[in-house]
Order: sequence, then C-alpha cells, then structure tokens
Amino acid sequence: MTKYTVHHATNWSRSLIAAVSLAVLALAPAASGQDEPLMDGMGNLNTDVLNADSPAAALYRERCAECHDNPVGRVPPRASLRYRPAEGVYQALLAGGTMSPMAEGLTDDEIKSLVKLLTGREPAKIKDPIADRCASTPPPVVVRDGDWTSTHGDLQGHRFRKVPTLNAGSVNRLQLQWAYAYPGSAAGPVTVAGNTLFLAGTGYVVALSADSGCVRWAYPTNGRIVRAVTVAAVSGVDTQEGALPASVVLFGDDSGTVSALDASSGDKLWQSNVESHMQARITAAPTVYNGVVYVPISSMEDPLTHDSNYFCCSARGGVAAVALHTGELLWKQQHITAPLALLKPAPQEGTATDGAAPDFGHGGPQFRQGPAGASTYTPLTIDTWRGLVYASTAEEYGFTHLPGPYSVIAYDLKNGERAWQRSLLPDTAQRKRICSERETDCRNFFSMGTSVLVHPLSADKDVLVVGTKSGMVHALDPDHDGRVLWSTRVSDGGDLGGVMYALAADAEKIYVPISDVDSPTGRYTGSLLALDPASGAIVWRTPPPEPACNWDSSRRCIAGQVAALTVVSDTVFASFWDGYVRVYATGDGRQLTEIDTARQYQAVNGSASGGQVSGYPVTVVDDALYITSGASSIVKPGNALLVYTLDGE
Repeated sequence: MTKYTVHHATNWSRSLIAAVSLAVLALAPAASGQDEPLMDGMGNLNTDVLNADSPAAALYRERCAECHDNPVGRVPPRASLRYRPAEGVYQALLAGGTMSPMAEGLTDDEIKSLVKLLTGREPAKIKDPIADRCASTPPPVVVRDGDWTSTHGDLQGHRFRKVPTLNAGSVNRLQLQWAYAYPGSAAGPVTVAGNTLFLAGTGYVVALSADSGCVRWAYPTNGRIVRAVTVAAVSGVDTQEGALPASVVLFGDDSGTVSALDASSGDKLWQSNVESHMQARITAAPTVYNGVVYVPISSMEDPLTHDSNYFCCSARGGVAAVALHTGELLWKQQHITAPLALLKPAPQEGTATDGAAPDFGHGGPQFRQGPAGASTYTPLTIDTWRGLVYASTAEEYGFTHLPGPYSVIAYDLKNGERAWQRSLLPDTAQRKRICSERETDCRNFFSMGTSVLVHPLSADKDVLVVGTKSGMVHALDPDHDGRVLWSTRVSDGGDLGGVMYALAADAEKIYVPISDVDSPTGRYTGSLLALDPASGAIVWRTPPPEPACNWDSSRRCIAGQVAALTVVSDTVFASFWDGYVRVYATGDGRQLTEIDTARQYQAVNGSASGGQVSGYPVTVVDDALYITSGASSIVKPGNALLVYTLDGE
C-alpha cells in the first residue's frame, strides 16, 4: 500500500472510528460530532439526513423527540441511534413493540425517511425467510464431534480444525456450491451442528439445511440486534415445562437479554435479561460449558463518549453466568467495581488534576461521571483445567484512572469470584506520548482487540495470548495471576485495531491478523504473522496484500484484516476489508489462493450481495467452508452466505 493511499484512508476513516472501534460490529456508520454529516453504507456522505427543515425532521419532532431527546430508563438517546443498523431501527418501528405506535399511520416511505434521518442509511429490504421453508421436516439437530458450534469453534479460542481432505494441496479445488441471502443484511457468522447451519440476519435468527440452504425455521427478533449464535448439546434434563431438546440455540441481543431456542424447531425455551442499563449490549455469542452459559457484556456508550451532549458514562462491561436448562442468572460480575462518581472536566493542557480525566489527544466531550466502560465485546474463553473464564476488556471510557479496569480478568467458573486481573495499559507518560503522535483521541487505542487464547506449551504448562488495538501481542502466565511472560509489537496499531477480534493457533504457532487500517504508515496493513508461543518471536510475516476492492477503483481501498482467523490443517484462512478471503500456508506464510467474495450471487433464495469480510472467522466443518460476506461492514455491506466444498461436491 502506498503512503498516499494510507493517509487518504486515515483521513477518510476518522468519521468511522467511533462506531467501528466500539467493536459492537455496528452496520451503520458513525460520526464524531453532533452535526457532522453521516455516511451511507457505501461510504458516501448523506448531506441531507440531518436537515432540520426536512419532512423527516418534522416527523421526528412530532412523533419521536419527546422520548429520544429526553431519554429515561431503557429509551435510547437520539445520538445512539446513529450507531444502530438501519434495518434494526426499521424493524423496531414495524415489529409491534413499543416503537410501533410511533409509526402508526405513516407510509413506508415516511418510515424509511425517519430511519435515514436517525441512522444515515436507508434500510435494506428484508425478505421473510419462511418463504423458503424446507419441503420436508429435517431430523432433530444433534451436535457431533467437530461441529463448529460457536464463534471460537472451541472453548479455548484456537479456531483450529484438522481436516485430512482440506489442506495446502487441496484449497485450490474449493468451489462455490451454493449461496444464501441473509434476511436484510448479514449480522454475523455461521455456526454448524449436525446437518444444520445457524445464522443471524437482520430481523431473524435462521436455521438452514446444510445440504440445500432451505429454511428449517426462522425466529423473528422484533428489531433487536443479534450478532452471532451458539449451539449447545443438552444432557437429558426434565424441567417443569417438560424435557429440554437435545440441542439449544443461544444468543444475546442489544437489550442485554439472552435467549434460548430449540435448535430443531426454533421454539423459544427461555429468555433472561442479564444487564438492564439502557446502553447495554451483548455483542458476542455466549460460551457454554458444563451446563452454564457465560455471557460477555458490552455497551453502546463507547461512541457516545464523542458526543458532548451525552451525560457520559455509567455502563460497565462484565460477565454473567446463566443456567443452560432454565435461564436462571447464577452470577454476574462487573469488570469495574469502583463506585460511580461525578467528575471534573478534563483540563485543556492534557494533564489530570484532582481526579479529572486527562485529555490525551484531540479533546472530546466533558466527562461528567465515571469510571465506566471496560466492555467485553469478544467471546469469553474457558479454562477447564483451572476452572476459570477469561474476559478481555476495552478501556475505561474517560481515562479517570480510578480503581480498575483491567485488560484481562479471570473469574471463577462456579461462583464468579475474581481470581486475578492483569492491566496491559501503558503508563500515563507512554500513552500521552503515543497519542500525541497519532491522529486519534485515544479512547480506544489501548483496548484489548481479541479474546484470550489458551495455548498449551507442554503437558503441565499453558500460556494465555491476547492481542491489542495498539498493535501488541502479550502472553500471560495463568498460574501466576496473569504475569506477563512476553510482549511482541506486531503492528503500528490504531483505533480501528492493530490486532482485532481473534488470534488462532495450531500446536506450533500463534497466528496474528493485522488490521492497521488507520495506520499512518501502512507498512503492516493486512499482513499476517506467525509467532512462537514460547517466546513471542516472529516466525514469519506475509507482505501486505495489494488492496483490490472490486467496487471502488479509487485508491481509497484498504485491505486490512479486521476479522478473526481460522486455521485448517496446514492452512490459515484470513478475511479482509477489500472483500477477499486469502489462504496461507502455516509453514512459511506463502499465499496459496484467494477468493473475491464482494460480488453478486444467484442464491437459493434470490440474489445475494457480497461485501467486506469483517469481524468474524470463516467456519469449517469437514471439508465445507462457510464464508459470511458483508457482515459488520460499513463501507461495503452485504448479505451473502457462501458455501464452498472441494470440487463443488
């Protein structure tokens, strides 16, 4: 990537940083100021959506302003709506919930104009997936060994599969077998159990036949945003309502609620609200172990730290444990335990006094309360040997430096007691120096970018590995309270991530995707690394790929990896913002093949559009490869599920 291209991209991406660096995988673009024009889904500025004299603005004042300009309880402030997918807001106005009376009597065009006013984008058309129901009733869903039932693919975060037929010698034989158009837009990755695929699209959680893509069932989410689902096998347990099914689908949403469905029928089994803060979000799929559902808690307050009109901040990240069989809340812990307090405004010179929040970069809102933040937006990791669940955290929202938060926290699986915590935040002087050199306000720069990966070094020794947005990878000792064993700088880092979402590993190496989409140099943007797990030494690094966005001939195209990796046999599958999935050899990092996903497809249910491949890993079961193209994308969203097999078989 040329220097010109990177600087162009950096300036262009600044208006997106607030939303993307939140890492809630928002589909709508963000703005850093109350009156700044928004971008549509293709990166084009909408200059009319905030026009105070527009018909849409008049509708807003008449029907919406009383609540959203004066929010109480779980009513979101207007500023937060711009960070939500347009399709989700549209569904909320139509779905028969608390918002639908506000849309009563409006035409569809008027409703869409309101959505565009609030989010900056027109909602995509959402087709009812039930129209493509399977002709016959498939057999019950039974989880098999090797199924990909969670975002991680396993409890320890390896995202590794050994598939004898799918390897470096055969990946060039992968051919598209069929495609499916997610309802509205793609929300997250595919999980697989038995012969069934589970996915979250706008407005629905859907179960598909893995053979043909016909719909087994579709569960409407009524405007709530669901990113990803987990499938869990259930041992034979009878409840007051009767016996639970053999397999259960679990997911969280943007109301802080966890839901459980029968994996075979889609019938609701239970719902459990684990966080009532009005900005609470569950942005990652739950992790299930030994009859307990472990849920990471995030919030939408991160981008609102850029809004001077928002009374910031009070939401806190955490972990909740819920009984798989009943939905009962077993325990919940907040990452920040210090009491909420009113804060003095940050001094202009960038130094903190009397508990004020230091201004490290480019100003921003006057923080009024804290500490808050420390969201966990990636899946939790289970350490079965030590009986712990690991959470990686984002930063505190105002740099208050009151007690906590911590970058990695270990909780006891059974009772939620905090076993240890480890801060990986540089000291104040280092942060101030780094932030003064970068085009950032540094409210996200030092957040953890990935889940924790548990990697065995020997039969009795493990290492915990985690990547950061600032471009570091750290190894921690789980037997000595997370003591840092090694730290390796792998990239320049940035608000949009040096390392984002998830590492991957096989027995010999840790594999690291590099984002750096807002790096000032671009020297590492989109490269892939292999690290020695014992020392952190770089074994090999691939050169950054030449950006190849087929939808944009300008030099604005960026080929960063803002997504988790998947390792299959002796190959690494990496996903890129230019719409490509590229496959590399684990031995030396050479590129084996690539797939351009950002195009139109004739799907089994109509037409599907590919886009950026962002946020989530590809899914592999047996020799079938599942790619979600266009999820968690701002510049080039899409709704394509692509199913590849060897030679199309």
